[in-house]
Amino acid sequence: MKADDVEFLSGMAIQLDETIRKLVREEQEILEKLGHARVQELKEFWNQEFTAEEEADFKRSLDYWDKILIRTWVNSKRAVQTRAQVGQTLMKLNSHL
Repeated sequence: MKADDVEFLSGMAIQLDETIRKLVREEQEILEKLGHARVQELKEFWNQEFTAEEEADFKRSLDYWDKILIRTWVNSKRAVQTRAQVGQTLMKLNSHL
């Protein structure tokens, strides 16, 4: 792999680290707004612990902040997965040097 590719991946890793930190801060702010009980319900929904009927009812009850928290969780999960892939790729490249 070219030096430019390694530089690009390194930059991407730094950017993803920053994004993950930002998403963690956003998540904490939203958790404070929603309260413990609602967050627990959202975690059950996120972990797919509801029956199909419960899920349908729960989806109708989602408000703006609920949806923002779920979106934040989706973005965090994607960013962490991508960061892990970038890290693995960089480790493989470094092992070949």
